[in-house]
Amino acid sequence: MNHKNILLIDDDPALRGMLGFSLESAGYSVTEASSQKEAIGCLNQNIFPVILLDMGMPPHEHTPQEGVAVLEWLQVNQPQVKTLVLTGQNAESTSYIALKHGAFDFLEKPISSESVLAAIKRAIMFYEQEEKLREQEGLHKVKIDASLGEGVKQIRNQAEEKLVRQVLSDTAFNVHEAARRLGLKRENVYYLIKKYHLQRDE
Repeated sequence: MNHKNILLIDDDPALRGMLGFSLESAGYSVTEASSQKEAIGCLNQNIFPVILLDMGMPPHEHTPQEGVAVLEWLQVNQPQVKTLVLTGQNAESTSYIALKHGAFDFLEKPISSESVLAAIKRAIMFYEQEEKLREQEGLHKVKIDASLGEGVKQIRNQAEEKLVRQVLSDTAFNVHEAARRLGLKRENVYYLIKKYHLQRDE
């Protein structure tokens, strides 16, 4: 299978054009989709190790609903795929929702070609390592998948901690405001503070 296949899902043709050009210049083969329906159609026909996914697409471009639907489909049908989420409006809460639904990492718009290429390289490395483990283990696939899940969970936890730490820093450790930005209840933010041993900077 070609690990250079990338699926780019975004309803903005200008952004798709820019990212597509950068990726193809770097040697990747890019397939584009502009909606949840198109994306799932592409996923049914080909295997993509890495997906770049915009969360806000028509008909619900101002909410992450369409992106979440793609992530949920992937979790059921192709959980091995590494999804890099592109976030624009309400970046913090969108990133949090995406990570909860199995995204591998998130990139905040406006994004540079360099940051996208670096994130894709990292995602492919993880994809290849997990694939190698599955091949080597053969009959122990179920056991390995469980430990792989933990590995991915660790990455997701790192991204989650980074996000919560950043929001708390931006809000001067105002839990009420941090909860609003993350789209969470205050008790959830307190839980995350405790989980990651976060403290107000002196």
